Amino acid sequence: MQVLLDLFFTFAYLALISVGNSRAVITEMERLVVNVHGWMSHQAFVEAYGLGLLVPGPNMLNVLLIGNHVAGLPGAIVSGLGMFGPTSCILAGVAWFIKKPNPPAWIKKFHAALSPITIGLTLATVWNLGKDIFLKDIFSTTVCFLGLILSIRGLVNTSWIIVLALLVGVIKGLLFN
Repeated sequence: MQVLLDLFFTFAYLALISVGNSRAVITEMERLVVNVHGWMSHQAFVEAYGLGLLVPGPNMLNVLLIGNHVAGLPGAIVSGLGMFGPTSCILAGVAWFIKKPNPPAWIKKFHAALSPITIGLTLATVWNLGKDIFLKDIFSTTVCFLGLILSIRGLVNTSWIIVLALLVGVIKGLLFN
C-alpha cells in the first residue's frame, strides 16, 4: 500500500511542478524514480520514456509504464491518477472560476514568462536521457543529431523518428555485431 501512495504523490508532485510542458520534468522524474526510490534503472527509465512517446494520447503515458513496472496494474492506475488528476482538477477549477472562452491577459503573460524555463528544462532532459549515448560512438551520435534535425525542422513526427532510429539500430546490430 505504501508504494502505491509513493507512486501517487511522486507523480502528483511532478504534475504540479511541470511548467509549460510536462516533458520539462523528465529529469526530475528520473531522479525520483531511479535515484530516490530505486524503482528502475536509468536504461529502463529511458526505454519507458521512449515507449510512452509511441503510444497515442498524452505525452506522459510513460508514467503508466513506470507504475506498472513498480506495482503492476494498481501501480499504473495510481501513477496515472497522480500525474493527470490534480492538474485536471486545478484546470477545471480555474476554467469554472474564469468562465470565459479566452484566458485573461495575465495568464498569457505568465505563460510567456515561463517559456525560457520550459526550454531550459527540456534541454536538461535531453542531456540527461542521452548522456550515455551522445558520445558513445560516432554512429549513435549521428543518429541523435539526425533525429534532432528532423524534429526541429518538423519534417517527421517524433513517433516516426523513434521508429526510424529503432530500425537503424536493428540494422546496425545485425550488420556489425
